[in-house]
Order: sequence, then structure tokens, then C-alpha cells
Amino acid sequence: MLESVDRIAVVACERFPDDPDNLEVERGLTTAALQAKVDAFDDYLLDVAVLTIDRRARTIGYRASPVVSAPVYLIAERGRVAIDWDYSRLLGDRATDIVWPLALAQIAGVPNYGHETMVAGLYRATAGATLTACPHGVAVDLPGAVEFDGPHDVLPDADIVSEFFDTITALLAARPLDPSRTAVELSGGMDSALAALAAATLTGPGLISVGAEFGGAMGEAQRARRQLLRAHGGFDDLAIPAERFAPFSPASARRRRFGVWPQDENYPEMFEAIFTMLRTAGIDTLVSGYGGDELYTAYEGEDGIVAKGPVTANPFLTREGLAIANAARSIYPRGWLQETCWLSAAGQSQRLLRHGLWPVYPYHNVALARFVSRLPRAWRRDRRLLRASLTRVLGNPVFETDYVKETFDPVARRGIAENRDYLRDLIRRSPLSTHPAIDDRAIMSALDSDVAALPQDTYNALFRVLKVFGFFQSGN
Repeated sequence: MLESVDRIAVVACERFPDDPDNLEVERGLTTAALQAKVDAFDDYLLDVAVLTIDRRARTIGYRASPVVSAPVYLIAERGRVAIDWDYSRLLGDRATDIVWPLALAQIAGVPNYGHETMVAGLYRATAGATLTACPHGVAVDLPGAVEFDGPHDVLPDADIVSEFFDTITALLAARPLDPSRTAVELSGGMDSALAALAAATLTGPGLISVGAEFGGAMGEAQRARRQLLRAHGGFDDLAIPAERFAPFSPASARRRRFGVWPQDENYPEMFEAIFTMLRTAGIDTLVSGYGGDELYTAYEGEDGIVAKGPVTANPFLTREGLAIANAARSIYPRGWLQETCWLSAAGQSQRLLRHGLWPVYPYHNVALARFVSRLPRAWRRDRRLLRASLTRVLGNPVFETDYVKETFDPVARRGIAENRDYLRDLIRRSPLSTHPAIDDRAIMSALDSDVAALPQDTYNALFRVLKVFGFFQSGN
């Protein structure tokens, strides 16, 4: 905590192993000295946030880091400011208005990341930006866009695979991880696999690993990979059957108003069960593979990659609705991390923190993202670097030669089909169904159809629209 005559600044950051446990307080600073100390955190290796109270200007500011593992939400009204990492607690049972362009963008699948949310008056801290509440409203100071400098040549004797794995391990070692209170996510996928193996390199055997397992041939391949990882990392594994946790089921948080943010993961029902088990086992830190997919920057023109244009079709929006959605497309300044990193962290953080868990995302790091972005395309294409790293660590090429990716789609489709009556009633009661840009009859028709046979694009659109309807449902 830093204090001058005019200001108080509270700096909250992920700790290094040798950081003191107690709160450090510096008083009597000049305003310039206070600001210089705050600015020094701009290059902090891990996550950091700064809350500043300016007593003379009568403002409250909140600045998030470029990685923003767990953003806060802010409401300013009637001369008061409320800030909380839990948006549902912040909103409570208050009446809310929908920000229609952002809600329609979410339904359409139009990328959107910014400080404004789908709930009028509710603001979210975003990567590298400062939210400032004053007596007249809320302002945002956005970060400058970073400049990617493209791929570089690699020295002939460079061991890129070792450098990559060693960097991830070092990013985990920079935190005071207690093996008895740390767990690793182990889905059977590549991103979580390498993060978990890096953690085991630091702690040795005995870390708890958690994940959901699927059925069928996909599940058999997933279980085989998990067994390989468990044996190599020496993990004490906890797994749940994914089929038991279909979305929209009676016990799902989706059935509560503001229960699940629409940009959250598609399977919070599974995470609720997993996180409850971790807390029962005394875990307070979870290492995850979030952000691994987004690490492998692709530049326009490489392998025919072109910039994405507007969304041109959605079965549940009118032509006017789709135009409104496309107009709301995000223009957030480009960062070393991709927007989906920030969105996934924001969605998942609520559930983690409600269970007393802190997320550790080793792939969410500016230095690591910058390093990978400069590699030749051969290392970034099809995540070759990640696959080669897993082969090197495991001594088994399964992730390069025989990788069957798991998908939640069959479980989600069944969840929709099994809960049709609830979902039909949800649509009928919802304030969204009266909006002229939303075709609720088309939604009802999709619910009445064979959900398992819906084309992939139609199913994806249906799942998105149902998540938004569930979030804004009436009552509790």
C-alpha cells in the first residue's frame, strides 16, 4: 500500500517465492514518487492490479495487467462505487437493462472484448487498461497496441524445444507453489499436459491432477493419454465422467439468473464438481493450460491465412440483428496475448475464486507469447513446438502422431435435448424473446428438432443463444 497526501494506491500482485507475507505500507510519499512506484509494476513478470483512490479528484481507478487472470467488475451510481470480482454478487437482485449490441454480438459469435458488458452500468477491468470511476460516470484509459515484429531466424544450434519447456517451468517456479495445496488440470489435451508436466518437474510426484473423461473412441484415446501423463508425472488423479454433467441440467448454475457468464467455458457444470473436490482436498491453487491454443501466432498471408470478416449468417438473428452484432465487433488494442485468452480467464475466474482457488496460467505471459511469436512458421504451424516438447518430455510421440482431440459437443447436445421443457419455458419468459432482432420461433424450432443431428454451425449458434437467455433469465 502506497500513500501520498492526495492518493492511496493498493498494489495486488502474484507473489514470488521470496516475497514477504505481510502487507508492506509506505506513507508520506510525494505524488510523483507514488506514481513512479506504481509505474514500476508495468513490467512485472506475473499478474498485478492497482487500485488507486484520488482524494482530491474524487476518483477511484483500477488498472489490470496485460495478463489479467481474474478481472474485477465495477458499478458506479448515485455517487457510490462498488467493485467485486464476483459479478453475480455485485448485481444481486437488482433490475438490469441489457446492452443489446453486445448481447446480439455474443449470440452471433462476433468477437468482443472491452470494459463495457452486456449488463448496462456494469464495467469489467480489461488487459492493460485503467477503469476510473468519478462523480460523473466511468472512463477507461486503454493501453497502446503492441507491434509484432514477425518471425526471426533461429540459430542452427538453438534448442527451441528445451527453451520452451524450461521457460514454462521457470514461470511456474516464479510462484510460491506449495505441492500439498497445488493441483494441475489434466484434460488429456496438449496444453494442460505440458503445463502439468512442467509443474511436476518442479514439485516431484504427488500433485493432484483433475479432469473430465469422455466416452466412446474419443474417450478411450483420452484415457490412454491421461494414463501416460499420470505415470510420467506421478500424479494422484481425480477424474469425473463428463456424461454425468450435461449443461442445463436441474442442478446447473445456468438455471440461476447471472449464474454463468455467456463467455464462460461450455462446461461449468463439470468444473463445479471438480473444484468442489479440490477444495475438499485442501487445494487452493490450480495450474491450467488456458491460453495454449492462442500462443501460436499466425500472421496474415502465412499458409493462406486471411483476416476474419463479418459474420454473415445466424439462424436466430434477423438481418438487422446480425448487422447490429457485427457493428459491435471488438476494436480492443492488440496485445501479446490474444483476446480469447483474456475472455476465457475472465469467464473461468468467477468459479475458481468462488471455490477459493487461484488460477495459474503459465501460457498467459507476455515474455512467452513474444518469444513464440518470433519463431519461424514451421515451429508455430499446427503447434509443432508444443507437440515436439511433449514428445521430448514423455519419450512418446502420441501427441505428434496419434492425437484424437476430445470434444464436449455430444454431451452438450444431449443436455439441450434432455432439458427441452425447461429451455422452452426459458425462451417464453425471457426479455430477450421480445426483441425484434431475435427470432425466438427459430430457437423453438431448433429445440423441437433432433438436436443431435443439427449441423455444427446451427448447434453452435443454438448453444450461444441459450447461454445468453439463461444469463438474463427472470427471477433467481
